[in-house]
Amino acid sequence: MFFLKLLKQIIVIFQTDISPNQVAWGFALGAILGLVPNMFMKLVLFIVIMMFRVNISAAFLAWAVYEILSFALDPLFDSLGYYILNINSLNGFYTYLYNLPVVPFTKFNNTVVMGSLVVGIILIIPNMIIAKKLLVYYRTHLREKVSKWKIVRWLTATILTTNVIKIVK
Repeated sequence: MFFLKLLKQIIVIFQTDISPNQVAWGFALGAILGLVPNMFMKLVLFIVIMMFRVNISAAFLAWAVYEILSFALDPLFDSLGYYILNINSLNGFYTYLYNLPVVPFTKFNNTVVMGSLVVGIILIIPNMIIAKKLLVYYRTHLREKVSKWKIVRWLTATILTTNVIKIVK
């Protein structure tokens, strides 16, 4: 059932006329959400996603994809986080952050958390650009062909039926 809902969300993202910028930013912020392992940071990022006008479905899609990738990339995050946390010139800054009221809940002093956060921040712009270009390419070249597929017609009909039922209730 989860896979079917995810497939529906993907079809809605690609088939409807949602702004490519909203989808791209949703995907980019959702990627950070999937990379960061700390639940407090996930909560803060989720609130940020809800505050901005981004596509929530794209954020959830990126969250799912990057959550799976993050397990494979944990050794890289650990090495990068270890390197960043051992920069001697930043020790005063880290101490200052750790003494702030809420920041210690982010567990930024954990090597995997620090490494994944840095990678997520670095990937914001590339993720946004790639997601936007793929979406625009799909909509200009492939939308008409894919919309004729039976599975897409069935899922979009299901989506429309579900939305109409929700509105009537």
